[in-house]
Amino acid sequence: MTSIKRCTIRPYRCEVIERTLDIGRLVLENGESLEAVKQHATIYGDQVTADKIVLVTHALSGNSRAADWWAPLIGPGRLFDPQHDCVICINTLGSCYGSSGPDDVRPFPTITVGDMVNAQARALHRLGINYIDIVIGGSLGGMQALQWALAYPRRVGTAIVIGAYDHFSAQGIALNALGREAIRNDPRDGLSLARKIAMLSYKSDELLEERHSNRIDRNGGSKYDVEGYLDYQGAQFASRMSAQSYVCLTKAMDAFDVRGYPIERTDPRLIFVGISSDWLFRPERVYEASLRMQARGFDARYVELTSRDGHDAFLSNGALIAGELLAI
Repeated sequence: MTSIKRCTIRPYRCEVIERTLDIGRLVLENGESLEAVKQHATIYGDQVTADKIVLVTHALSGNSRAADWWAPLIGPGRLFDPQHDCVICINTLGSCYGSSGPDDVRPFPTITVGDMVNAQARALHRLGINYIDIVIGGSLGGMQALQWALAYPRRVGTAIVIGAYDHFSAQGIALNALGREAIRNDPRDGLSLARKIAMLSYKSDELLEERHSNRIDRNGGSKYDVEGYLDYQGAQFASRMSAQSYVCLTKAMDAFDVRGYPIERTDPRLIFVGISSDWLFRPERVYEASLRMQARGFDARYVELTSRDGHDAFLSNGALIAGELLAI
C-alpha cells in the first residue's frame, strides 16, 4: 500500500511518500522465521534524482517520520536536504508504527538488531535501493547504523553512530530489565513507569537540577516538579507506545554486541558521536568503540558533542550535531 502526501518542509513543498512494504518471509538470527513481514517506510525526496541516499534509523520510541522528530537535520538548507537528498526512515521490526511487531504477530519471536537491519535491507531492495551513502541513527538507531556497516559493508558509504557504541552496558541492561519488570507487574500502568525509569537515564543530573531542582510542581498539588514532569512523560508515552513493542525492542538493545562480529570488508567510514553528559552511553565508551573499529581496519573517527541534555541530546541538539558533522 502506498500513500502520497505533501509535507510542510519549507520554504518549498516536498513530496513525502509513505509505503508499507511486504518483504515476505524473514529468517531470524536465532533460526526462527517470521512470515509475511511488513516494513513501513517514509521517503523524503526523489530517490532517482538524489545526490545521495540517506537512511535514518530510529531509536526505541521513534517512528518512520524522521523529519517530525529530527527536523534540525532534515529539511531545506539542513544537513539532509530533500531537495537534493533522498532521506528514508523505516519503522523498525518489532515496533508499533506500521512494521510487523508483537501487536500483530503472535507469538512474536525474540529479535536482534541484526534482524532489524536485515529487514530494512530487504525493504530497501524492494524500493530498488541497493546502496546507502549515509546511514545515521542515535541510541538504538546508532546500534542499527553500526550493524549496517558490519553486515552490509558493500552497501554503505558512511555510518554515523550517535550516542551508542558496539555493545550495551550492564547499567543499560539493568534499567531496561526494570522497565520490563514494571510492565509484567502491572500491564495497565507498567509502561508509564518503565518510561519514567528510562527518562532518568536520558537526562543529565545538571539538566534536571536546572529545570526542576526541589521546587513544587508547577501545575499545583503536593508533588515536586520533577515528579510532575515524570508523570507527564509516562502518560504521554503510554498513550502512543505498545508495551509489548517496548519489551521486544529493549531486549534487542540488551543483546547487541558486535565486538566479535566477523569482518568481511572495512569499506564503510564510521563516525562515532559521543555526548559529554550522557551517562547511559558514556562518551568514553563511544570513543573506545571507535578505537576498536580502527584496530579492526575501519576509517573510524570520534566526535564529542558538548551538551547538558544527557543522552537525549541526540534529539534535542540536532542542530549542534549537524554542525559537528558538517565540520568533518
